[in-house]
Amino acid sequence: MTTFSHPPLFVGKHISIRHITPTDASLYHNWLQNPGFLAYKPYLKRLCPTPVQLVAYLAMQAQSNPRTEFEVLVMQQTTQTPIGIISLSSIDEFNQKAEFSAGFISGYGTRCIWEAIHACIALSFAHFKLHKLIFYVTPNNHRVLKIMQRYGFIHEGYFKEEILVDDKQRVDLHRFALMSRDWQHHLHQHLNRIVPINTFS
Repeated sequence: MTTFSHPPLFVGKHISIRHITPTDASLYHNWLQNPGFLAYKPYLKRLCPTPVQLVAYLAMQAQSNPRTEFEVLVMQQTTQTPIGIISLSSIDEFNQKAEFSAGFISGYGTRCIWEAIHACIALSFAHFKLHKLIFYVTPNNHRVLKIMQRYGFIHEGYFKEEILVDDKQRVDLHRFALMSRDWQHHLHQHLNRIVPINTFS
């Protein structure tokens, strides 16, 4: 079990969220070996093939100023078991946009994931005053593609062979966007009916 080194950023009914730290590198590295988790950041397994290199990567991210990336660990609330990671990267304060990524090792089909996604999108828009969140989805991630289409995310394009996973494989990506106005007037209200959270300011 991973020990809290920082107070949680969010505590909900089903999950809690805290900053990820270099002490989580061993857990994180183990997850990167899982094909089901690899879609979170397909390049990271190749970039950080050992836990030591992942520690250095996380430490570098934590020391950058201004921060261009934040990662949080999602914990199942009753057991405090880590179930996934969510990140905000390529943070562009001038243009008020950032890229949102999520990877889960367990919890599929439960309210844990819905609450985690709901809380992290809300935190992203509220804390960074964003106009736009960007999401990249692999073509074989049918579950997420259906969610994007169902809830009105804007499909901005399809990128061929965009990510190098290993020496022999490149991955195509769909790009979707969520505007702050659509979040406030539609998706936030819908998610609040499934997994209500307090409003962040």
